[in-house]
Amino acid sequence: MRQAIHIFRKDARHCWPYIAGVTAITAVHAWQGSVELPDLRGNFGPDMSGVLLALLMVLAWWFAIGAAVHGESLIGDRQFWTTRPYSWKSLLAAKLLFVAAFLALPLLLSDCIILLASAYNPLELIPGLLWRQCWFAGFLVLPFALAALTRATRELALAGLVFYVVAIISITAVSSHFNRNEGVVILGRPGWISDIAPWLLAAAAFSLAVWQYARRRTIPIRVCAIALGGLAPLVIVVSLSSVAPTYPVAREDDPRYRNVTVQLAADAGDRRAQLMSIPVRFSGWPRGLMSYELMRVTATAPETGSQVWTRERPNPSMSTASDGRDLIWLSIDDPKMLTVQKVDLSLFLYLRLYERQGTAEVRPERGWARVPGFGAVRLVEGAQGGHVVWRTALKPGEMGWVYGLGDAKSELVADAYWPEAGGSLSPSPAWFAISPVHSYAGTYVVRRPRVTVVKSDEGIAAVRQPSPYPLVFTAKRLVAAFPRQLKIPGVRLTGDETK
Repeated sequence: MRQAIHIFRKDARHCWPYIAGVTAITAVHAWQGSVELPDLRGNFGPDMSGVLLALLMVLAWWFAIGAAVHGESLIGDRQFWTTRPYSWKSLLAAKLLFVAAFLALPLLLSDCIILLASAYNPLELIPGLLWRQCWFAGFLVLPFALAALTRATRELALAGLVFYVVAIISITAVSSHFNRNEGVVILGRPGWISDIAPWLLAAAAFSLAVWQYARRRTIPIRVCAIALGGLAPLVIVVSLSSVAPTYPVAREDDPRYRNVTVQLAADAGDRRAQLMSIPVRFSGWPRGLMSYELMRVTATAPETGSQVWTRERPNPSMSTASDGRDLIWLSIDDPKMLTVQKVDLSLFLYLRLYERQGTAEVRPERGWARVPGFGAVRLVEGAQGGHVVWRTALKPGEMGWVYGLGDAKSELVADAYWPEAGGSLSPSPAWFAISPVHSYAGTYVVRRPRVTVVKSDEGIAAVRQPSPYPLVFTAKRLVAAFPRQLKIPGVRLTGDETK
């Protein structure tokens, strides 16, 4: 252990420029993540300065690891340290201690600062912070192994560049070939693969590094590393498939969802020009905790049974009639439908059921509000409206979450899905995020102001005042999703209405 401490102190002295660079970039990252930077455009999309800072942090980690490992290069037999009684175990322990002290520890302190600024208590998230350190270690295994197999920083940079170019080409070539069926992504592999694959790659790379430290068999180890690098893009593509939205599918015999149905509320609706309204009624689940997606519409000729018209994902509009019924509006834009007098319509819907998780009042002047089981929420209001911004700690948001935003009088202001971009990425070495907090921007909302009539000597004026009711954020979690089919026989397409 004394020898490992001696080597560690030597690395700290010789690599101080890299340590200073990592510390400075990490400090800027902590400051940027803990303050609310003004955005006059109201754009809550990806911050290019944050992307650039993350790239600089990754480069600083790579070069710092390379400088420490290359201080006692493992390639060749003319290094000064080979003539000294250095134990390979002490040498490896010193390099790992360097990574823990000057890379992992600053990131841990940065995480705590950002979490505190985002209304999270780091003491309540200690298990998550420790897991994040494990993800970080798995993420740094690649540069550590490459540094052990290269002679200088230039070779390390070239090897890393080749690996990432091959990975990007593989992902681009394969990522679009996912099998989709009726709105459900069929991944074609067990679900545990996307979680365990990055850890297997990290373990394999670290095993090669330990082998190199123990035996210094550079050529066979490099051959194994190249073979592993060829498999890595394929594993990354398999992990990438989890980005596609997947939902928990309910069993048909589950008694909780057996009575969940969608049926016609009356006639097939009215037809004006090429627009048809279909009144439906959902039952068996609270309507505010249910949503649907129309996957396919098929029109069949009753006489022959042949399909006249079909449309995948028609993107219909939804409205509510005065009697409380839901109306599905369909656009009939196929010229063949205008020549048919009567058809049988078949609507294939995908129903999603939610459970209410937690609520919190959000006020612009109060900053971040905690929603149990969801994250931290903040309302950024302007003269004409505002944005709902929410954050999750230590892991990205999960697909299947929705939020409702209403005032104290239960007047709905907005109701939207969790953004799909990055929504289902699981924390792992393959998808390590620089920041412990993930931010999202919700739907633009417009508060309905109160209008007060004021009389004065100059006449009568209408004064618009902000709503006195606070906004209430409600988080909902998806619990089940399953298909339902709605059949509408004998729909007449001639005349002014359908029957």
